[in-house]
Amino acid sequence: MGKRNEVKQEIYREIAKESGGTMQEIEKCVEAQFQFIERIMKRGEFDTVRMPYLGKFTVKPGRLKMQNNKNANIQRRKLSGDN
Repeated sequence: MGKRNEVKQEIYREIAKESGGTMQEIEKCVEAQFQFIERIMKRGEFDTVRMPYLGKFTVKPGRLKMQNNKNANIQRRKLSGDN
């Protein structure tokens, strides 16, 4: 995990050098994209999200339906006391 963080910091330094921004500004800009996706997912709506240069992230309706059914079954078991 340390090596991954070092690479990330090196990329931030490179971007800061090219753009003239601070490391904190660069990190905030990069992390904001992923915080946005996290917010969308936490809402449970699973809207399609397009991130420039990375692609379009979407959940197939069949997979979403399957996951919702699985979650409903888990909830029913919890309510009925089955473990």
